[in-house]
Amino acid sequence: MASRKISDLVEELQQNADQVLIYCDQRGVDILIYCTYRSPQEQARLYRQSRTGAQIRKKVDSLRNRGFAELAEILVQIGPQEGKLGAHVTFAGPGESWHNFRRAFDAVPLVGGKAMWEKRHPNWQVYGAAIRNSGLEWAGDWTKFKEFPHAQLASGGNPLRVLRPEEVRAMVQQL
Repeated sequence: MASRKISDLVEELQQNADQVLIYCDQRGVDILIYCTYRSPQEQARLYRQSRTGAQIRKKVDSLRNRGFAELAEILVQIGPQEGKLGAHVTFAGPGESWHNFRRAFDAVPLVGGKAMWEKRHPNWQVYGAAIRNSGLEWAGDWTKFKEFPHAQLASGGNPLRVLRPEEVRAMVQQL
């Protein structure tokens, strides 16, 4: 299960997350941070839950071909996520999400104590403004796959393309 603890994020992002919460609170918007650190295994589960066997094999091959056999093995070991085909919740396999490196969090506005998932609700725009104001990247601004809950340190793309291989291996070895 993914962590909800702000303290599980890298220090810089902890400060940004606090700024986001304060910004929203000052505007009367209650925010719940529900996902901070996510292990590569949890990432693999989320990735697999909406993919066919052929799609999984393609991702496994891609990870191996890029020199990330450890991450490919995690995707294989997780196994099928029975009965969970449907809309994709992520395009990121293990190691391809900034959550795996403690550099992203997901949150949702609460209205009357309940999560507000309706993207047209104005509280999402307050949350997005809070993220931008704190210097983070808001996935609600993305063009290909808008992910309103997701905020991350400005990244420049997929962690496996941005980080040095030793940083990726260190993350896998910490498990």
